[in-house]
Amino acid sequence: MQGVVRKLTKFTSHRQLSVLGFRSYFTDRVVVDIGQPTSASHPQLLKDGELTPGISTEEYTLRRRKLLELLPEKSLAIIAAAPIKMMTDVVPYTFRQDADYLYITGCQQPGGVAVLGHDCGLCMFMPEAKPYDVIWQGQIAGVDAALDTFKADKAYPMRKLHEILPDMIRGSSKLFHNVQTATRAYMDLEAFKKLAYCNNVGDLSVYTHQLRWIKSPAELKLMKESASIACQALLSTMLHSKAYPFEGMLAAKVEYECKVRGAQRMGFNPVVGGGPNGSVIHYSRKDQTIKHGDLVLMDIGCELHGYVSDLTRTWPPSGSFSSAQEELYELILETNKHCVKLCKPGASIQQIHNHSVEMLQKGFKEIGILRDGGSSSYNKLNPTSIGHYLGMDIHDCSMVSFDCPLKPGVVITIEPGVYIPSSFNGPERYRGTGIRIEDEVLITETGYEVLTASIPKEVKHIETLLNNFCQGNNLRATSS
Repeated sequence: MQGVVRKLTKFTSHRQLSVLGFRSYFTDRVVVDIGQPTSASHPQLLKDGELTPGISTEEYTLRRRKLLELLPEKSLAIIAAAPIKMMTDVVPYTFRQDADYLYITGCQQPGGVAVLGHDCGLCMFMPEAKPYDVIWQGQIAGVDAALDTFKADKAYPMRKLHEILPDMIRGSSKLFHNVQTATRAYMDLEAFKKLAYCNNVGDLSVYTHQLRWIKSPAELKLMKESASIACQALLSTMLHSKAYPFEGMLAAKVEYECKVRGAQRMGFNPVVGGGPNGSVIHYSRKDQTIKHGDLVLMDIGCELHGYVSDLTRTWPPSGSFSSAQEELYELILETNKHCVKLCKPGASIQQIHNHSVEMLQKGFKEIGILRDGGSSSYNKLNPTSIGHYLGMDIHDCSMVSFDCPLKPGVVITIEPGVYIPSSFNGPERYRGTGIRIEDEVLITETGYEVLTASIPKEVKHIETLLNNFCQGNNLRATSS
């Protein structure tokens, strides 16, 4: 270590050098690894003043202030980080932070508990890095990062939680926590149990989802970028599908295209269903060849710095829709376009859904695949909602009702579909067909903006794309 310091000092004799622990720091330009990107360590990702890419430290402070305004007096919010989930005894699954914890703190790492209260402000209990863990997993954010980077008002190591948190709880008449990531570290405390026994413990997401529902300009910028990446990735995959009509290959292709454009991960396990598999709404196996003449349904989304995208397109890799496929497709497309036009402030997802059911029921009857108007028969063809909220999670802000009037800054999906299994008791030409067309829609002051408008969905556009610009044609021309 001394040798390293001497070498550094040779080139920086005009700077004061201090050595702390096992690391060297310049006092006028400190670059510290806290286990996640900062503007100092990753200037290619974060600008000065940003806590996470695209989101400023000030915005995180404002979020906490708004949450405190929503919380009742003398109440306390406890927000746990997501736990590490193990694939095997020593191999973890890829970590993804709990959306509420990330939204409030900006901390992207596991192992912490944040406490927010009117008296204490933001208090963070942070894990302590053990030398063994640092060797295997790298640095993690500790108490210093909580104070300096995440701007906590107070911070303690996790081993102090059982000493400090009980007094904070006892000084509160009501407690809220994120139920989905609740941890025994605080739930086993006697003070917590006492409030829970008196029914004074509630779900914090009632309040955090209210805040997360309407996106800030910075959040919308990230969501638009995430949607753009997903659109480019899916378009490239569509062009790839004629030469490589295999569910697994198309899934791998779209994931590669998302990540090479900057996405950290997929928003969910992509749905890639060829032929009858497209009628399975969340089909996940991706182990079949797509037969010539079959449609492929792809539902994909990626995550960019905490914000996700979600879109679906259905197309024939062969380059041409059959007459039966086109008939069904046009009905779904018209429903999609009609419902998108209904998106505006004051409307609700439930209202838009009701319109979609009316359109689809009428269309299914005319085509001959719905013999009666009962909901049971209709639900066998389409048991899904017309859409959902979108943001930090794919099905975002679940505590906000679909009856709630939409407001500017809310992002939803519009995704009508039809799912006809091979065993369907109806016209044979429609059996084994799944079609969904899904777009992301931002509610604006005057109406809506389709964030996924760049990817084709008209029949003639899709067929022209596949037959004139397909990569398969280029591949064959190159090899000939």
